[in-house]
Amino acid sequence: MSSLSLKEIFSAGMIEVEKPEEISRERLANLLNKYSFAVIRGIIDPNIIRQAKQKLKSIYNPDNDSPATGEHPSQIMDNFQKLSIGGAEHSGVYRPRCMRTFYNPIWANDIYGMREAFIKAAKVRNIIYGFEIDYAVDKVDNGFWTAARIHSYPLGGGFLVSHIDDIVPVVQRASGISQYFQPVIIMSKKGKGTDCDFESGGGFFELENTRYYYEEEAELGDLLIYSGHTAHGVADIDLHKTFDNRHPEGRYAGFVTLYKEFTRKRELDNYI
Repeated sequence: MSSLSLKEIFSAGMIEVEKPEEISRERLANLLNKYSFAVIRGIIDPNIIRQAKQKLKSIYNPDNDSPATGEHPSQIMDNFQKLSIGGAEHSGVYRPRCMRTFYNPIWANDIYGMREAFIKAAKVRNIIYGFEIDYAVDKVDNGFWTAARIHSYPLGGGFLVSHIDDIVPVVQRASGISQYFQPVIIMSKKGKGTDCDFESGGGFFELENTRYYYEEEAELGDLLIYSGHTAHGVADIDLHKTFDNRHPEGRYAGFVTLYKEFTRKRELDNYI
């Protein structure tokens, strides 16, 4: 595996379809089993991503930032913005980061224009798990709901340390979901060309001690899926530029994680 280039891995692990319903779960499972990752291309219109980023930047206000922890569970089930800096030890796992999260549940006001993209990505997630295609997409099902959100890593040092997800999978397993997969909506490209939001660093996954910076090959609207045992993170975004919290420029990525509905803040602190 480590001898393969990023381009070769993308070519081998890619499925091109126009609708989530066209995905063969068997083929997708085989790719995830063989490569620990897969790419779905053709479902999400890149123009939706471009317009969403423009919309987000136009309404961005750093004064809306909430602290990294302390919110009530009900707050993230609506449009909600938080800034996470530090080790995140409140979760019980030391995981340094510098990132901003824009929660935008599918049932909330579609302030960024991402609803269509989030719905399609959530359907792909459900296909991976073998659920009904609309499971927990725009409603709560068996306590689960789709935490549709955008992660933003600012220029000048946004990052997320390499890690293997170990909190959400535990919660899902406790509810009978034996495997964990994370679809990522590609919202940024790396480089200096069209659609590029940053020049250095970026999202990565690690296979057999080789780090692959997937935004060097991915296209806007791609769905990159990695398995629960894959190490991943975000390397420092454009350290050669000055960090400025007043501006929203940086790397963006979308998520449709299956979250558990909580009633107590203590549960939330141990989950996200």
